[in-house]
Amino acid sequence: MSIARQLLHDFRPFFRMLDEPLRSAAFARSRSLLDDTYPWFPVGREMLRGPTVDISEAGNTYIVEAELPGVKKENLQVRIGDGGRSLTIEGKLLTGTESTESAPVSEGNGDKARAISTERSAFGSFSRTVFLPRAVDSNAVAAKLQDGILQLTLNKAEDKASVVVNVE
Repeated sequence: MSIARQLLHDFRPFFRMLDEPLRSAAFARSRSLLDDTYPWFPVGREMLRGPTVDISEAGNTYIVEAELPGVKKENLQVRIGDGGRSLTIEGKLLTGTESTESAPVSEGNGDKARAISTERSAFGSFSRTVFLPRAVDSNAVAAKLQDGILQLTLNKAEDKASVVVNVE
């Protein structure tokens, strides 16, 4: 193993800690050994912790994009709270595939085997709250879910606390 790879491996817990600042220590300890051994495996569990959210600003609007693979719009709820300062995305992940017959699969000894039943499922709920730099108008929100990406367009609210003071 190269020195660089060894250093990256040794610092893996530190990088993980930086990636998950709001995670409780109890939840972090309950992670499965499979998460470290097979990094591709916990895709469903990563989603259940909360979706990945990107926020950008364009003029007088915020554009929020959240990755929600496998979530249907009927299992999704978006709320604006705290006087327009917070955005909460909640949902349920209910996916499953079932197959009763499939093509023959060859085994190592030359015999052919046929899968009789295959089942995969992922389920659970998630919630993610982000706080916005400025309040938004909760009556002027557009939401669209397409190809596993939720895109929200939030218009900034008028700053009611801001008052122009005349100087004499």
